[in-house]
Amino acid sequence: MFSTEGFLYRTCVWIYHFTLLNILFLITCIPIITLFPSLAAAFGVSRQWIKKNDPPIISTYFKIFRENFRQSMIVGIFIIIFGLLLYVDFQITTQIHSNLRIALYLFFCIMMVFYIAAILHVFPLMVNGYYTNKQLLMNAVKFSFYKFHITLLNMICIYMIFFIAYKFPVIFVFFFSSICLFLTYWHINKKFIILEALEKN
Repeated sequence: MFSTEGFLYRTCVWIYHFTLLNILFLITCIPIITLFPSLAAAFGVSRQWIKKNDPPIISTYFKIFRENFRQSMIVGIFIIIFGLLLYVDFQITTQIHSNLRIALYLFFCIMMVFYIAAILHVFPLMVNGYYTNKQLLMNAVKFSFYKFHITLLNMICIYMIFFIAYKFPVIFVFFFSSICLFLTYWHINKKFIILEALEKN
């Protein structure tokens, strides 16, 4: 039971891994502006785990953080600008008093879903291969539509984890971010695998 191949040992190792990644992510997010490089770094570590690698977490995290700093910041600015535009348009919609209001609400709700879906794909794509900023944003949008049921399942999983963490706030400190990012890459990696199989055929 206590051997390196035992269930208890492997469970403790995974708890340690997720806790360490979560704390690293939260610490590097403290300046706020470093949120996007932190996302890239956390997704990069998650990618290594899903690829069955076991790299040193701290050094790997900061290596990926540095490597993707510039691109993640540039792409992050586009994400913020587009998000602000959506928010402003939505606020304008609330001032409209006509039959169009419901239709516009529905439109912006759908846009918000696809906006979040695209964001979920940006950083996994960033750490999975080299893309220009334009290619990265375009591919994130395309991937969010591709096998959309996988994207939707991912979003549902994140919501469920958030709901549990809301009930037990300690989860936010030790597990929430790392588990959500790991699950997100795991779902998106399924799309990568499907596409790779199609290319081989």
